[in-house]
Amino acid sequence: MATSLQQLLDALAERTAAPTTVAAIEDVTGAMAHLGRAIAGMTQDGLTAGVSRRQQTAAQLTAACTTVGRLWPRTGGPLTDLAGAAADVIGRDRASMGRGHRWAVTVELAEAADHCARLAHRLLPQAAVAELAAVRRLAAAVERDAQADPPTANGAAVLDRLVPVSGLPRAGEKLAAVDAAAALTAALDRALRTDGLALRGFRAAVAAAEITSDCAASVVAAAAGHEGMRPLLTAVAWELTGRISMTFEDGHRAGPTDPHGVVPWARTLADTLRNDLGSNADLSALRDRGDLPRLTRTVQEVTNQLPVLADRLVAAVDRWSRTGRLFAAARDLPRMEDMPEDRVRDVIAGRRVQARGADLDRLGRALASAGALSSSLAAAVNRAASPATPSQRHLAGHYAERARAPGAGERLLSHADNVAEAIAGSRCVQGINTPAPGAGGLAATD
Repeated sequence: MATSLQQLLDALAERTAAPTTVAAIEDVTGAMAHLGRAIAGMTQDGLTAGVSRRQQTAAQLTAACTTVGRLWPRTGGPLTDLAGAAADVIGRDRASMGRGHRWAVTVELAEAADHCARLAHRLLPQAAVAELAAVRRLAAAVERDAQADPPTANGAAVLDRLVPVSGLPRAGEKLAAVDAAAALTAALDRALRTDGLALRGFRAAVAAAEITSDCAASVVAAAAGHEGMRPLLTAVAWELTGRISMTFEDGHRAGPTDPHGVVPWARTLADTLRNDLGSNADLSALRDRGDLPRLTRTVQEVTNQLPVLADRLVAAVDRWSRTGRLFAAARDLPRMEDMPEDRVRDVIAGRRVQARGADLDRLGRALASAGALSSSLAAAVNRAASPATPSQRHLAGHYAERARAPGAGERLLSHADNVAEAIAGSRCVQGINTPAPGAGGLAATD
């Protein structure tokens, strides 16, 4: 099952804080050694712009955890495994973290270190009191700093970044939609790191996002009990993004599909959601299902990842605009106020040209609207989900804060108007008969 840094740290806190926990002291100190390793990464990259009390306190906590970790030999155990997995996740994501992210992660790590030190005291009240007391004192100092200057919602959102399971499911094995969403994002990350994202993968991810949005809209409407509240425009925004991407080509010939690449995981995500929800057009049947709360939670976990997915795709478009890897018919590219003579000749001759810079602005704007509307849709799904079972609470808080920000309503309405106008114009001018959102989207990537 896909997990996140927050889930790993929550599991560690649950195990260490339970009054009936039985653990070996070597397991506890092994966990603290890994927590020290993780905090060290945050302090090395910097919690503040310069030397500060926050930076110094976190560095001292690193040293204290490392010292405790050396007091007993490493024997492993469930606590060590959880803390080690958390430290590995942090190490993998360090390159993409800003100071706000690092501060949020440090606060959670300090709390985990405090839980471990409490358990160690309970197991061996007279052992290494000074070293464990130092960890607790420094963790409390981090907590006081966090109370005075809490991590931002945007910074804390990194704690809900999903870590996928490895590999595609075996024959007969059922995969959760959140696993497929996590694997899709990870596949996009790999492709972006190697500059290996092809247009086929881009379109597959966009189609999966369109289908996810349509499923989420159905669940929101069913949970609200009113079909008129079904927010379809997010799926339409993703549809528009996919349609505009058809303007371009990248010269990649269809070859063997990477079984761990973007296309298979996008298809898996779409298939999993469709199989889980069934006919999402029949809202009355969806409302009558006894497992609607479970479906809502499933869709909540996946929809919260849509803006994350949009960010990855925005990065791809930005790179393409700089590198000129895409090509298009000159007459299909956006018009220029002062079109160069060579572009005029290309338009007249019907030539294909290298697309750069402003040539991809239309695709970028459509993707920005899809991302903004996905954030709003995620906020709606989070409101529809049961508050008794919070899922990805940091991402949910981030989207709720976006929705409450000054001018958010006007910006969202502007995105909605832009999408509606673009779709209406393309249907009217080009005569495209557009299917319902999510219908056949992934077939176009084959």
